[in-house]
Amino acid sequence: MGTLPWVVNSEIYPLRYHGVGGGIAAVANWVSNLVVSLTFLTLIEAIGTSGTFLLFAGCSLTGLVAIFFLVPETKGLQFEEVEKMLEKGYKPSLLFCCNRNTKQQSAVQGG
Repeated sequence: MGTLPWVVNSEIYPLRYHGVGGGIAAVANWVSNLVVSLTFLTLIEAIGTSGTFLLFAGCSLTGLVAIFFLVPETKGLQFEEVEKMLEKGYKPSLLFCCNRNTKQQSAVQGG
């Protein structure tokens, strides 16, 4: 998961949920680190070093693609605009890969 939980926490959650959201993200981050630590040596014995790193790289790539399509772009938006967008209900679309920010701003403005 890397640094994403810490970046998203600062922009996505309303102020009243920053503590809870940050806590959940920290637990999820540490649990994923624990899973990697617990399975690493077993995977190396089972599928080898290259296979283990390729497996983890595949998981990372899958996560990157999911994040790209499912996490809303908040660049250039005020915190209130992000909160308004999420209150209306953010519905990710797999069809808008190149103009994500334009769609987000039109959703905030009601268009």
